[in-house]
Amino acid sequence: MLLIFGTLAIFAQSFPEKGVPLLQNYTPSQYQNKGKIWDIQSAPNGIVYMAADKGLIEFDGKTWNSFKGSNGFTRSLLIVNDSLLYSGSDLDFGVWKRNKYQSFDYTSLYPFKEDISDINEEFWGVYQVNDNVLFSSSKNIYVYKNQHFTKISAPNSFTGGFTVNDSLYFADKKSGLYLFDGLALKQVLSFPPEVDFELAGIYHLPRGTLLVTKNSGLYLFSSGKLSLIDNAVTQKLTAAKVFSFEPLGDKYLAFGTILKGLYITDLNGRIIHQINKNKGLPNNTILSLHYSPAGKLWLGMDYGVTAIDLQKKITTFYDFRGDFGTASSALVSNRIFYLGANQGLYKSTWNDLNNDSEYNKFQLISGSEGQVWCLEEIDKTILFGHDQGLYRLSGNSVQKISSVPGVWTIVPYKEYLLTGNYNGISIFKKTGNGWTFLKKMELILGSCNQVIVEKENILWVNIPNFGIIRAVLDNNLYPTERLIIKEMEFEGDNPFLLQSDTGMHLVTDKFQFTFSSSEKKFLKKAEVMPQPEIEGLLTGIYQPRAIHQDYEFYPVYNGFALKYLRSDGDKKPENFAINVRKIIAMGNHPETTVFYPGATIPFRQNNLKIECIVPNQDKVLYQYKLSESGKWSNWNPDNIISFFNLKQGKYTLFIKATVNGDLTETQTISFRIQAPWYLTWYAFLSYFLVVAFIIFGIRALQKLSLKKQRKLHLIKEQRSLREQAEKYRQKAVQLEQDHLKEEYNKLKQQLRTKTIELACKARVDEEKNRVLLSLKEKFERIQKEPGLVKIMLNEINRILESSIDTEVNAFEIQIDELHQEFYRKLKTSYPGLSNHDLRLCAYLKIGLNSKEIADILNILPSSAFISRSRLRKKLNINADEDLYEFLNSI
Repeated sequence: MLLIFGTLAIFAQSFPEKGVPLLQNYTPSQYQNKGKIWDIQSAPNGIVYMAADKGLIEFDGKTWNSFKGSNGFTRSLLIVNDSLLYSGSDLDFGVWKRNKYQSFDYTSLYPFKEDISDINEEFWGVYQVNDNVLFSSSKNIYVYKNQHFTKISAPNSFTGGFTVNDSLYFADKKSGLYLFDGLALKQVLSFPPEVDFELAGIYHLPRGTLLVTKNSGLYLFSSGKLSLIDNAVTQKLTAAKVFSFEPLGDKYLAFGTILKGLYITDLNGRIIHQINKNKGLPNNTILSLHYSPAGKLWLGMDYGVTAIDLQKKITTFYDFRGDFGTASSALVSNRIFYLGANQGLYKSTWNDLNNDSEYNKFQLISGSEGQVWCLEEIDKTILFGHDQGLYRLSGNSVQKISSVPGVWTIVPYKEYLLTGNYNGISIFKKTGNGWTFLKKMELILGSCNQVIVEKENILWVNIPNFGIIRAVLDNNLYPTERLIIKEMEFEGDNPFLLQSDTGMHLVTDKFQFTFSSSEKKFLKKAEVMPQPEIEGLLTGIYQPRAIHQDYEFYPVYNGFALKYLRSDGDKKPENFAINVRKIIAMGNHPETTVFYPGATIPFRQNNLKIECIVPNQDKVLYQYKLSESGKWSNWNPDNIISFFNLKQGKYTLFIKATVNGDLTETQTISFRIQAPWYLTWYAFLSYFLVVAFIIFGIRALQKLSLKKQRKLHLIKEQRSLREQAEKYRQKAVQLEQDHLKEEYNKLKQQLRTKTIELACKARVDEEKNRVLLSLKEKFERIQKEPGLVKIMLNEINRILESSIDTEVNAFEIQIDELHQEFYRKLKTSYPGLSNHDLRLCAYLKIGLNSKEIADILNILPSSAFISRSRLRKKLNINADEDLYEFLNSI
């Protein structure tokens, strides 16, 4: 094989050779369906830019942005700095300038944009030589300097331009290769007419110039001679059809092909990596390549974009073809790689793990079909734990040692072998060249997926969903002491045991705990910030393990990974920087506004989201504080910082980051939150005017109110006087009426009294007249009949006595006749009253006192008083109640 780089080409390998470097694929839907990617470049700040069918694409590692420039497909890019880009497209080329909102504005520079009816140019290349910017199509080169253009026509038809170190070359389809020299083209070589010599790339070597053709392999141009490099790389590239080329530092070369994906070779012509759709690429047609300073190789494909991290020491073996499944354990013995997976036990030669073929070669060992959990080499014998039991590997055949199902782990202990099973721990004893089942360990049950021996007789057992057991074993392997620590005592999920020089530890996805022998318990020591070196790592007990002096094994879903342990020496520290990507302000409504550092933000939008990033870097943690005297936040992988309900004033945000443990410089972002509208100067002026107006209005209203109150008071006084006059008039009328009524009652009483007196007198007179007439008759009869004198005198005496009695009772009779209605009401209300009581009520009703009543009744006054007291009792009248008023109310 011909050495490309001669005797200087023998280097220590920097890229791991086994497995596929870490890939990150992006589908068109992720970058907004902008079509095919024709060119990729990265800015000094680490942001990657891509020329796509539908414009310019920007990617910072998390967010895709797109910008529309010319109408045609964007074909080529030139990055001058973080804020200045040039692009070439169909029938146009121009400049992109970043504005203060971190977006880009496009300006066309194409001089024939207004008259293109007879022109059909596609600008596939943009280059910079000193102060000149060159835009290249198949027909012309336009040299742009100081806003002026110089046009250089193609000898026949340009097929490409190539920047090599500080030199710029142009390939002409018929005339050969030219060097751009000032404003002229200097021919370097003529292409052989018998070879399809369309170039894809050029690379300078000490012995000459390497020419990469699209269809004819590799050529070396040295001392004026052109010769084919006849090796395996040329043969593969000729078959695969090269479309793009990119040097990877000073040790490796990358070739993007139409049919076979990506090839990476060293300068000796040895294939280091062959990466295609079988190994994770979304497409085998690679249209563009770019190797960024961050160590990522970017692939623009016919479908999708892929970033390959060549700086990482992790490589992967994903089972895209269904060859072996998900691996759980691995072992290297006698340069044979053994792989325990969910489909069985596989093997491959150690060299076959090199990534120099289209796919990996793994052979399933017959009889091992099923889940293999663990692999161990003990006493030069390979043992593996299987879902169906414990097995021994002998050549290409397997022998079952035990049928106890589910062997999670295999641990040597003194002259014994311990296996953690689906249920408990099995103990095996060495017999001859093999192992024989001895017994099952007592007092330990459950699925023992981790068994670790500490010191001579201390055994640690991890039982998922139960906890940790620390057992002290005697000589008969009986656990004489057991310490059980429940899983619920540990914060976090997926606990696993870890043994180190400092003792026993337990690690969850949140915290690391360290066992304290004195306290007999695990103590929380540190918070775990999960940042796995590779996505898809199996959790819990599936931990990395060293399988070779240069490699560690990592179990991952649908495959496995290897980590290359050799170092390239002192690594030059990288200068990472934080980029401010976007400041989004929002209020209580969903509308948002984009601002820039140093902006003044309205108070109504005092909720901010500030997006910062270390572009296109993994394992980045961010920390921030809002003022110089503020407190730093906890480290967090989230690159979006949110603030809510910020008060008015000036703010300075301090942000720093760590990238793989390297600390960046602190970035500051200043902004100001405006005062709310009600605290601005015009608001205060408005307040003053409003207050003045209110004071003036209040005074005017007070005057008006006072005038109105005076009028109302006057009306009220007039009304009050009228009401008082009316009240006095009514009172006078009432008094007059009361007086008249009183006089009326008096007159009425007098009339009644007089009426009684007249009635009594009339009755007396009438009775007297009757008696006198009767006496007159008796005397006349005596005169006529003297003999009847004695008889007549007796009758006269009787008449006189009767008259006297009649006179006495006349008044009573008259009183009774005048008060018949009064008597009826009394009888109804008080049926227990006698006639004497009724007559006494009548005397009292007409106002007679006790003496007068005693005279009429011919009794003593004291007897009349006693009769009144008895009457009160019968009428249920209290002693303090007026008997006269009571009787007159009936």
